[in-house]
Amino acid sequence: MRYGAFCIAAPKSGSGKTMTACGLIKALQDRGLSVQPFKTGPDYIDPLFHDKVLPADPDAESEEEGFPQYSLHKCENLDTFFMDDNAVKELYDRCSDGADISVIEGVMGLYDGLSSPGRTEIDKIKGSTYELAAALDVPVILVVDAKGASMSLIAGIRGFMYYDRAELIKGVIFNRCSGRSYELLKRAVDEELGIRPLGFIPVCKDIQIESRYLGLMLPEEIVDIKSKIALLARQIEESVEVDGILEISRSAG
Repeated sequence: MRYGAFCIAAPKSGSGKTMTACGLIKALQDRGLSVQPFKTGPDYIDPLFHDKVLPADPDAESEEEGFPQYSLHKCENLDTFFMDDNAVKELYDRCSDGADISVIEGVMGLYDGLSSPGRTEIDKIKGSTYELAAALDVPVILVVDAKGASMSLIAGIRGFMYYDRAELIKGVIFNRCSGRSYELLKRAVDEELGIRPLGFIPVCKDIQIESRYLGLMLPEEIVDIKSKIALLARQIEESVEVDGILEISRSAG
């Protein structure tokens, strides 16, 4: 079954986009779905994490030793700064062909890019995650870091929705959040924001990935990276509404 697509975005870098995207890709694969991952912008590190989740093709010959070839859906970069909308759409359609669902990971904060501020131009901010999602008509799911905050997060999400002229933001996942805190946030999202609360990911030392000045450490530098992502996928199945995400993905253009 073809579900569609969704974009994992966040208010800022360091919110947990990459690991949430990887965990969701793995969880969807564990459900028997073929997943096409994408990364917004020219970033090369995050796609390496996406590819670690993908099943390697044992019959494919590797171009370079140590770099396995993937049977179908290797992560691709979609960049609205270096490519025009038609080229982005063509690459997106070609790579998504044959996949059950596409998962796009954003870059930095949802509206961060190269342009002047202003609500009337928010969907034209060059190179931003929002520009890409608007060009592809893909629903956005915010990953919000909940550590050290509670109801203040609702005010922040409301601000992001104010700038969402195309009404792409459809749901929110709270990262580094306890179950008790999530119950409060879930009610607030339901009653005040009109988008879907999609669950939470608690703090778990066994799945934490360290960062450095370029961003996350390379997958090859992390011990048992596949085991960590598999553990994260199981946690996501427990505390995130994966069925709700699949339902939202069907609204993609």
